[in-house]
Amino acid sequence: MTESTSTPIASAPKASFWEDVIDIFVSPAAVFRRRQKTSVWPPMLFVALSIGIIFFATFNTLEPIFDAEFSRATAKVMAQNPQITPEMMEKGRGIQTAIAKYGLPIVMIVTMFVLGSVSWLIGKMFDSKQTFNAALVVAAWSYMPRILGALINAIQGLLMDPAKMTSLLAISLSPARFMDPDKTNPILYQMVGRLDLITIWVTVLLAIGLVVTGKVTKGRAVIFGVIIWVVGSLPQIRQAMM
Repeated sequence: MTESTSTPIASAPKASFWEDVIDIFVSPAAVFRRRQKTSVWPPMLFVALSIGIIFFATFNTLEPIFDAEFSRATAKVMAQNPQITPEMMEKGRGIQTAIAKYGLPIVMIVTMFVLGSVSWLIGKMFDSKQTFNAALVVAAWSYMPRILGALINAIQGLLMDPAKMTSLLAISLSPARFMDPDKTNPILYQMVGRLDLITIWVTVLLAIGLVVTGKVTKGRAVIFGVIIWVVGSLPQIRQAMM
């Protein structure tokens, strides 16, 4: 009699959170495959806190942008509502500055939740099998390039001439940075701003996530990505129209 022996097949080692933070930039499909059934909070909090800390630490270097944006908004509001005084607008400015400086992490968390929810709903149009939790996880991990974008913005704030920092899109990685916000059609300006490299990167990651977690074809994922990009443009279009 011969005794048969079997060698157990070792399961593939699970990547750590920090390994996936790197892999989301080089192998996103693998990250989505590993993380689709895990909690959304680790990546979501990491993104929100990282961007919030970077923005808080470099707020003073980016302040010319907010001054320009506020001055532009003040001129429009006061032209449409003569009863509003400069003192009233200045009080509003303090509130907006505080929200931007201290409340950005909360804004980012809400944004990722909304993005994940919208992605999940739109995915259903393409017979996606993606669960709601997986959609939130994909949205959170897809926002990792925003951290890189925050670092790039911080560097630009340190190096750029403040006179050229005339709007938020002036430091974007889009053709809108070369356009004059005061002379360009507002809707066109915002749409061109949506061609930002980081925005497109996030959109591509969302589409890859839908392929992996929703089991849809790549062709459908491309259409999904286009729709997500258009839907994401609606708040900017509304703001431009106002």
